[in-house]
Amino acid sequence: MEKSSKRRAGRPKGIPQTGPLVLEGSRTRAKIEVELPEATAEELKEYARWVELSGSMATKDALFATVDYALHEIFRRDRLWQDRRRKGGEPAQAATLASPPPATSSSPTLPPPTNSGRPVATPAAPPGGR
Repeated sequence: MEKSSKRRAGRPKGIPQTGPLVLEGSRTRAKIEVELPEATAEELKEYARWVELSGSMATKDALFATVDYALHEIFRRDRLWQDRRRKGGEPAQAATLASPPPATSSSPTLPPPTNSGRPVATPAAPPGGR
């Protein structure tokens, strides 16, 4: 068979992954507390433990790297968020989703859904108040 000297169309093959993606780069830190669903928290712990063992690093460093990478990827991939950042304002759809629901009768209501279909977190009412 004759070998072709023509270049193949398309993307060149990438370098095979040899470890956790979260070990790319490093950043300064700020502390923030976030509540997660139990199943997500358990998987995060398992993944961070894997990163810890793969990268020979402390647990807190592995957890930091994992969360930092995951959030960075979400922000990078969210087209509406990127449009908002470029324009310096809120896109119409996001502004609609973020607005509070209209006042209704005394029956309890669920918060409006996000693009993912999950309810938006709303602050709890102060004890003894409305």
